[in-house]
Amino acid sequence: MENYIWVGFAAFIASTLTFFSGFGLGTILMPVFALFFPVEIAIAATAVVHFLNNIFKFFLIGGKTNKEVLLKFGVAAIPAAFTGAYLLILLSGWNRSSVFKFMGMDFSFEPVKVVIGLVLLFFAFFVDLNLPLVWFY
Repeated sequence: MENYIWVGFAAFIASTLTFFSGFGLGTILMPVFALFFPVEIAIAATAVVHFLNNIFKFFLIGGKTNKEVLLKFGVAAIPAAFTGAYLLILLSGWNRSSVFKFMGMDFSFEPVKVVIGLVLLFFAFFVDLNLPLVWFY
C-alpha cells in the first residue's frame, strides 16, 4: 500500500514540474513507475497519468492553446503512440533475458528494458541540446 502512495506522489510532483514546460512528464515519471511495476505496466500507467494531466490542462488553460503547435505535435503524436505501443508489444513478447556478472554480483536485463532505457536517453539528449524532435516543421 505504501508503494502506491509513493507512486501517486511521484505522479503529482512530475505533473506539477512539467506543467509549465509542457513536456517531460513521461521522461520523469516512467522510470519512477518502473521501480514499482514491470516496464509494460509502467508505460501504460505513465500514459494514463499523461492523458489525465492533458485533460486537466485542457480545462485549465485550453482556450489559450496555440492551435498550430497542437496540430503539428498532436497529429504526429497519434500515429507515433500507436507505433510505440505496437513495438512495445513485440518487444514484450521477446522474453530472452541476459545474465552477466560484474564485481561478483549477478545482473540481468531484458530487451524491452534496454530499448526503453535507450529511448529515454535519446529524449534526454535531445532535450538537453534543445534540438527539435519533430523534423517536419
